[in-house]
Amino acid sequence: MTWRVAGAARATTGKRANQEDAFAIWPSGATRYGEGVLAVVADGMGGHAGGEVAGRLACDTFVAAFTGARGAAADRLRAALEAANAAIAARAAADGRLRGMGCTLVGAWIDAEGLRWVSVGDSLLLLFRAPKVLRLNADHSLGAFLDEQVRRNRMSAAEAAANPHRNALRSALTGKAIEILDLAADPYPLADGDWLVLASDGLATLTGNEIGDIVYAARDAAPERMAEKLISAVLAKEDPEQDNTTALVLRIAGDAARVAADEAPTRILRPEATLVAALLPDEGDRVATTRRIVLPPAYEAFLRRHRSVLLGLGMVAMFAIGWLMRALLG
Repeated sequence: MTWRVAGAARATTGKRANQEDAFAIWPSGATRYGEGVLAVVADGMGGHAGGEVAGRLACDTFVAAFTGARGAAADRLRAALEAANAAIAARAAADGRLRGMGCTLVGAWIDAEGLRWVSVGDSLLLLFRAPKVLRLNADHSLGAFLDEQVRRNRMSAAEAAANPHRNALRSALTGKAIEILDLAADPYPLADGDWLVLASDGLATLTGNEIGDIVYAARDAAPERMAEKLISAVLAKEDPEQDNTTALVLRIAGDAARVAADEAPTRILRPEATLVAALLPDEGDRVATTRRIVLPPAYEAFLRRHRSVLLGLGMVAMFAIGWLMRALLG
């Protein structure tokens, strides 16, 4: 089946000083090998200069590598991710000011067979199929790992919630070996009326229920309208720590007609721009948007062995801080 795909993407800086997110849409017919649509969102990290450079570089490199490659879609997605990672390594090596930069990335490819994707980090790939919303890709944050340990009865919910590194990343594009990635090699079947959302984690200011209600109410609207409603809801929260928020929305419709080709990816990176749909699978949960670090895999094993000790140390530290504050204010 041929899909008619309508897309829109917007971004807001939130309360940050600069925009470290980047995104791109490569419309149907723009590639040499088969009709399809490519969408990418990257969330940079590494300071004022590094995060912005990493996000934009990874996004552009991913699009160029994927659209210039031959072979199976899954192989091209993996190769594009590796190319983006290598580009970050090369730029950081050439400019010492950019050392330590990196980004998350989620890339999705839609063709006649369905949806395939690759992702690293905690950026979101969501499917809205009325009335439900599903997160399709894996979350590589430590918080997601801890929550999985709770579900497996390997730690308590209190222990997981108390961990001060919940927002740290277990994997990201940093120019080093990619520790964990999520690659969907087999096509995920799409249906007429589906909405796909690629987003940075800034959208987590909204709960899953809030986002689901917005997407459902605007399900027949244009992608631009969907974007306006979602970003307006994010900004209405007035979160003093609001992170950059970027999302890319794709509306899927079954259509036998060929979608018009374009010659270049669509890109919008304006601080005043707003963004589009995403949502969280854990209803009612709110995810903090503090800046992330990348944790080595050994941290997880250490955490399993010493979680009780770490929890005790955290409680002691909290008590000490409280005592110090009372002493200073008293």
